[in-house]
This record gives sequence, C-alpha cells and structure tokens, in this order.
Amino acid sequence: MLVSEDYPWSKLIREYVMYCAVGCINVAVFFVLYYFLYQAQISEEFPAASAWAISYFLSSVLAHYLHRWLTFESLTGYKKSLVVMMAIYTVLLLISTASTAYFADIHGFNHYYSWAANTAAFGFVAFLALRIFAFPLSHGRITRSERLAEFKERRRA
Repeated sequence: MLVSEDYPWSKLIREYVMYCAVGCINVAVFFVLYYFLYQAQISEEFPAASAWAISYFLSSVLAHYLHRWLTFESLTGYKKSLVVMMAIYTVLLLISTASTAYFADIHGFNHYYSWAANTAAFGFVAFLALRIFAFPLSHGRITRSERLAEFKERRRA
C-alpha cells in the first residue's frame, strides 16, 4: 500500500521531495553523459536515442545507490532492490528511448528539449514504481540515520 496510517501522505510527499533532490544529482550525471555521448555521434541514424539509452543505463546504477541510501526508507536488500529497479528502469528506458528517437531523431525536435521532456515525464512514474515494487514498505522501514549507523557498525565488525 502506498499510503497508510503508519505512512501518511505527508511522509510520501517528503519522500518524493527527497527523490527529486537526489534525482537532481542523477540527472546532472545523466546529462553530462548524454552530452558527451551525443557529441561522439555513436549512431549516425539515431544519435540522440543512442546517447540517451547508454547514459540512461549508466546513470541508473548511480540512481539505485543514491535512492537506496537517501530516498527510500525500505529494508529491501541491495541485490533485490537493484534487480527490481533495473527491471523498472529497463521498461522506462525502452519507452523513453523510443520517444527520443521519434521526436528528436525522426521528427527533428531539439534533442535537448526531448531529453528534458522525457526526464520529467518518466521521473514521476519511476518514483511510484520504485516505491511500490523496488522499495516497498512491506519489507520494513529504516531511516537514513539508522541505515548509516548500521553501515558504520558493519565496518567496525
């Protein structure tokens, strides 16, 4: 369940704000990768879509790490959440790459506008999918400070 008595709308909204803040870091890395890959012209026929797909995939690994540590208060294990998150991101990658190819590469829309529109549109969908499937509350909750304390304890052992 997305919202409950133990996890009210106010908490979900705060989590979404944190998701957006962490997402700014991810988007910056994503854009830098996209910029350089687009300049490299990996594909003559689909330069924007190929740069989008590669930079999206690479930045997804960083996104998982940051969202697991900073955004979602879920006890889901690292490997399980990574696999589920990458499955979600793969579906979104396929749809958004097709969108980028359609608008930027086929119809000639500015590839930066296409990049920004895709990033914004799929960001909210990704948040909901990650909250429900990759980092569900049904696995238990752990705060950022508790996660950090647990990490420090493991390093001492």
